[in-house]
Amino acid sequence: MLEPVQLINKNLEALLSPEYNLQIPDYQRTYSWEEKHVVRMLDDIQNFAGNTYHMGSIILHKRINEKGELIYDVVDGQQRLVTLSLLLLHLGLNDFPFLEQKFESEIAQNYLAHNKWLIENIVAQKQESYNNENILNNLHFAVLILNADSLDLAYTFFTSENGKGKPLSDFDLLKSHHLRFILIPQQAEHLAGRWDNMILESNNDDSTKPLSRTFEIYLFRLRQWMRKRRWDENKKRKVKNEFEASPFMPDIPPFGEQFHFYESIHGGVHFFGFAEHYMQCFNEFNRTLPYELLNKHLNWEKHWWYRDIIEAFLFAYYIKFGLPYLNEACLLITRVISQHRYESSRAYLSSVTGYAGDSEIILMIEQSTSPTFFLAEILLICRKMPSIPAELDGTRYRYNSAILNINKILVNDSINPEILKVFNEQK
Repeated sequence: MLEPVQLINKNLEALLSPEYNLQIPDYQRTYSWEEKHVVRMLDDIQNFAGNTYHMGSIILHKRINEKGELIYDVVDGQQRLVTLSLLLLHLGLNDFPFLEQKFESEIAQNYLAHNKWLIENIVAQKQESYNNENILNNLHFAVLILNADSLDLAYTFFTSENGKGKPLSDFDLLKSHHLRFILIPQQAEHLAGRWDNMILESNNDDSTKPLSRTFEIYLFRLRQWMRKRRWDENKKRKVKNEFEASPFMPDIPPFGEQFHFYESIHGGVHFFGFAEHYMQCFNEFNRTLPYELLNKHLNWEKHWWYRDIIEAFLFAYYIKFGLPYLNEACLLITRVISQHRYESSRAYLSSVTGYAGDSEIILMIEQSTSPTFFLAEILLICRKMPSIPAELDGTRYRYNSAILNINKILVNDSINPEILKVFNEQK
């Protein structure tokens, strides 16, 4: 019986040989090594020319594929191996099976084309520093082979960060987590490719870009507020943990999903459908006037803390009711959330998100069957609020000036007179 894990040392030539038949599995992040990573690798190879150089660890998953072939999936090390393959191809070596890998993602193809050009230019300047024998024989890896029947161990290793390379984001980890629930290879490959494109187009976990904004700034917070939870903004992997598959009863299959933002997360295909549904909602929502105004006027100092919260509630309103009375909803939600800014000489993100949860705006939206009920309820809250202080200074003054600029555009002749009356009375 094979041990579940084997650790061996191999040079590059042995690793790329037909003995290992390396493949890139669907759950891997797509090839996306930036120029700085390629340059650093080439510098290392040049500096250690003629000597043994250890290039870190490679993790492989040994398994039999659907064709009955013995293959080794690259669990960790894809970026290095693909880049080294580009170097070998430039040096005229093309007889390794791994070099036949195909990349369907257009973004991956762009990285490959750029890095191929980069390697050609760098090697041309110092041709003598790069020779086949040195690269194939002197570049060594610690190879960890997983002899596991199940993918679980491979996923576990994939989702464990090591000290080198670009850290895996929550979105990388969610991909590997949910792909394990998909048993049809063609579906897994298709969904993995679409997810990779969303990650790369959004710069992975940049909170100003669509993927992270939709999941971290909107959906994560809305789900916490629905459950009356507080959270630590700096807690590692909070998005990953929130959107992993929910526990379920093994003998009772899940059913009835409707893509409500607060529903339990079904592992696999449903999650990817859930994600694409809300990404589409975001792409429509960010073309609305309130979104444009909030991002134009509340995009500096700590104003954006309040902007993100207002947007999250407005997003919840939009996905439930659409465009009707969105301007009015924005005015009233902004008034309630801004009260925290007016009353606080110094704001902290945890206190702002806590105040937002205590406001119960998300419960008002979800429990309303029509915009009229939500607007009427939040209007009552606004009427009971004290007037905006006449003398605001510093950050609070600048914040209120930005809010007034937003209100001037949203308040127009078509606005409900009751809402307009509240704003006129509280100036």
